[in-house]
Amino acid sequence: MKLFTWPTSPFGAKVWAVALAIGMDKRIEKVSYHPWQNDLELSKLNPLNKIPVLQINATETLYDSPVICQYLIDYSNSDALVENLWLNLRQQALADGMMAAGATARYETHFRPAELQSKDWIDRQFKAINQCFDTLNREQLSKDITLGNISIAIALTYLDLRFEKELNWRNSYKQLADWFEDYSQHAFVQQAKPVDYPLPKDIKLLKS
Repeated sequence: MKLFTWPTSPFGAKVWAVALAIGMDKRIEKVSYHPWQNDLELSKLNPLNKIPVLQINATETLYDSPVICQYLIDYSNSDALVENLWLNLRQQALADGMMAAGATARYETHFRPAELQSKDWIDRQFKAINQCFDTLNREQLSKDITLGNISIAIALTYLDLRFEKELNWRNSYKQLADWFEDYSQHAFVQQAKPVDYPLPKDIKLLKS
């Protein structure tokens, strides 16, 4: 199997963290591929031209990250990761929303020229992220190795990578910060967390 992803992608990192947690990483080859690269390889695998994509064989591919995670869990008979199914799916959805809001703010602030950026749009993303912080801070997150917890931990690592100073969330959400401090020590979080990486040379700033 091949996993098409990018080192800074939080969604790809979530998939890889799940693979590590259930011992599937040895069966998957990671292929670094940025969705803005100017060729057709990714669009042949996923018509949405998004990562991550799991290529199972020459004719089968899966996308997006929740589908890939569920496939890996089913394939490896690791049902313990989703024992409380609806809790895990809800937590994964919340974490995915945080990642999406963070990625949206990142694209707006990093790729779009300053004169074309929308402060209201960026503020909207940060407001959504802070509302998620508040929700998670009020929950009693477990220390179990679950899909939900892995998703939340990876989302927090991504937001720290991109907006640690802007969000500065630990002082306001101490219970969540304490949970993350402990949970992020898992090897599968440390090995999978998003890391900064140079963009391919053919990717330029957005002009409109």
